[in-house]
Amino acid sequence: MNPILNFLSGGSGGNIFGQILMQAVGAALRGESPQQFLKGLANTRPELRGVDLNDLEGSARSIAQQKGVDFEKVKGEAISTIQKYM
Repeated sequence: MNPILNFLSGGSGGNIFGQILMQAVGAALRGESPQQFLKGLANTRPELRGVDLNDLEGSARSIAQQKGVDFEKVKGEAISTIQKYM
């Protein structure tokens, strides 16, 4: 299967990310700002509640520190994963 279709259909653990990606595309088509999209997403995704959406990198660093994870490593992995589908 095409890796993008596999990703969006839920293969390789991409189901949640694929759903969010499709919501982001829809928001962009509706003309929503990234901030509007994230605020709407936070209303439906409990794991985003309490995250400072005005400082995403700061929030991500804080969460990584709380979990004992190397933020720079995770950031690099996320960028690499996203670039596979671009």
